[in-house]
Amino acid sequence: MPGSVKLRSIKKFGQENNAYDIADEGQNGDYMTMSTSKDTKNTKDKKEQPAIRVGFFQLFRFASCREIMMMITGSLCAVVHGSAQPLMLLVFGMLTDTFIEYDIELQMLEDPGKHCLNNTIQFRNLTEEENLELNMTRSCGILDIEYEMTNFAYYYVGIGAAVFILGYFQISLWVTAAAKQIQIIRMMYFRKVMRMEIGWFDCNSVGELNTRMSDDINKINDAIADQVGIFIQRFTTFVCGFLMGFVKGWKLTLVIIAVSPLIGVGAALMALFVAKLTGQELQAYAKAGAVADEVLSSIRTVAAFGGEMKEVDRYDKNLISAQRWGIRKGLIMGFFTGYMWFIIFLCYALAFWYGSSLVVDTQEYSPGTLLQVFFGVLIAALNLGQASPCLEAFASGRGAATIIFETIEREPEIDCLSEAGYKLDKVKGDIEFHNVTFHYPSRPEVKILDQLSLPVKSSETTAFVGPSGAGKSTAIQLFQRFYDPKEGMVPPCS
Repeated sequence: MPGSVKLRSIKKFGQENNAYDIADEGQNGDYMTMSTSKDTKNTKDKKEQPAIRVGFFQLFRFASCREIMMMITGSLCAVVHGSAQPLMLLVFGMLTDTFIEYDIELQMLEDPGKHCLNNTIQFRNLTEEENLELNMTRSCGILDIEYEMTNFAYYYVGIGAAVFILGYFQISLWVTAAAKQIQIIRMMYFRKVMRMEIGWFDCNSVGELNTRMSDDINKINDAIADQVGIFIQRFTTFVCGFLMGFVKGWKLTLVIIAVSPLIGVGAALMALFVAKLTGQELQAYAKAGAVADEVLSSIRTVAAFGGEMKEVDRYDKNLISAQRWGIRKGLIMGFFTGYMWFIIFLCYALAFWYGSSLVVDTQEYSPGTLLQVFFGVLIAALNLGQASPCLEAFASGRGAATIIFETIEREPEIDCLSEAGYKLDKVKGDIEFHNVTFHYPSRPEVKILDQLSLPVKSSETTAFVGPSGAGKSTAIQLFQRFYDPKEGMVPPCS
């Protein structure tokens, strides 16, 4: 027969004996050699591709109209919730000015030479005209401090009640919408895995699939659930804080905002590095989980060959890789977190130094205005820094979604649920291998069958005879259509 590699006999009972050529390499063999080759190939393929290939908004691709409305409503609640802190500062500034005015009035009236006349503080021993000449125009007796404090208390109660309601809807709507989407993702991922051809499972171990169904999908859930609402809330506080600062005191705000780009650059760089390192870390842990699952599922074989320590070492090597990526991510996050807080505290010092000169020297700002501007810009900067953990969750979710979504979108080469294709009207039972060449997807460099041609008639008993690794199981699996041949064909039974 053409294409002979190594001779192996296939005996056909019912007709005279014939010999056919089958390659000596099969799928079965040393389990350690096979798994190592597979891991090396998968590692090379993964290194050639970026760790994250999914945009943030692509995480919501499975959201229905109902979930979209829930997320929009939750976002609106987050926006109003985020504006509550700057609004509270407005009330706080007015409260401060009221206290200062009342305190100044009390201190001036404690002077025995002054008294309150016609709602104006005047000297006792001078006439009204003489007091006007001395510019004694400070009012008195008008401010009811108890009434004013009661109004401020009502303001704070109203803000607190609104924040309670808005915070509830903000978190509950986003979490509910995310739970429904995650349910769809889990269902679609498992269904697509069940439709994959056997060759796909040769290149993706069961342990890796289990890891992705548990850990990776949970990371996607973290990225599209309450973290989004919290990020919108903090970003709104950041925007509203700076807007209030510009309205109340643009000079001080400009001085503080001059250093704000340093915070933004730090947050952007941290998100970039964390996104890349998270993807690499997830791949390393998935690979380690695949090794553990492979060994545990074949523990009898491992024990029979005395390979326990070898498999422990192989698992440890994969954990070391994951540990390395995790340490790098921790170093990057620690550095940029410290960097951003360093810039924020520098903003404190700058704001107090310049703001005090505006109040004391030039008297452009009142003390309440200074506190409004300072704390407004300060809270804005703080919320921008506190939004960085949300960016980490988004990056982790994008990294985890890369393989999940690519698996969902992948069309299997042999679709067991497809209705397309030729359907036989009548089955007789004849089988024929016509110039079949084949290699397994996990080992494309090893040719298993080379130009195999073999007819098998119905009503006959055919036995494939040969040592382990001769390709006997491969021929049966091709007939069962676990795989498709790379060249040649196995025509349908007729």
